[in-house]
Amino acid sequence: MKKAIVILLFIVSTAYYPTGTIQAGNQQPEWAVKAEEGDGGVEIELTVSNNTSDKMILEFPSSQFFDYIVKDHSGKEVYRYSDNKAFLQAIQRITLTSGEQKVWQSKWNHTSSGGQKIPPGEYMVEAFLQVKQVNGKPVGERIVETVKLTIEEQNPSFKNVKMVSSGNSYCVRGQAKVAAGGFFYTVEDGHNILIEETLVKVNKESPNWSDFEFSFELGSDKIAKNRPVLLNLYERDLEDGTVHHNYTVEVN
Repeated sequence: MKKAIVILLFIVSTAYYPTGTIQAGNQQPEWAVKAEEGDGGVEIELTVSNNTSDKMILEFPSSQFFDYIVKDHSGKEVYRYSDNKAFLQAIQRITLTSGEQKVWQSKWNHTSSGGQKIPPGEYMVEAFLQVKQVNGKPVGERIVETVKLTIEEQNPSFKNVKMVSSGNSYCVRGQAKVAAGGFFYTVEDGHNILIEETLVKVNKESPNWSDFEFSFELGSDKIAKNRPVLLNLYERDLEDGTVHHNYTVEVN
């Protein structure tokens, strides 16, 4: 009776998982994707890692190692990386030693597969690792990773603005396309001006984009706990003083 039970359990287990198929957690490569706004489009970084203690040989059916699609808020596909691309139809292999990773970089320029500009909004990037075998064994399930992406309305004067802080010091970097050789900034909390209007000079004037960097100090005693602190970048008309193209960043 015991022998019959053991045989039955073996049959059930082998029927549930195809023989020789790689299962999650068993020599499975780790797959990660990042998508961030960059200069002229979305910078997409795709990484496959071998976090096991053994060497890993990844086999692909062609020179297409990855694919990704971009979906809008309704789940509709608006862009696919592999559309209108040709790949070598020959087996490719990548060997990763323990702890090693392979990174690919790609850029999406905010257009659909048909070439139309897509509107600002919330999107999803769904990335696939096109591996078919790992160490000679077929991969059981397609390896996929998904990340959210927000495409904001494009400001004609400022883009790629990033802020980093260290204690009371804040450093702001970005790109500006402004007239009169510069722009202004203030820091406020909706009720009080914490840093008065300050001029930032740039190396190039519109229609050229110019890199900029500036820093400011803001003590914790000036920050109200119940109100957000905002950095405002803007151009000011030198004749009538009108503010143009305001760009707001929340201070961390």
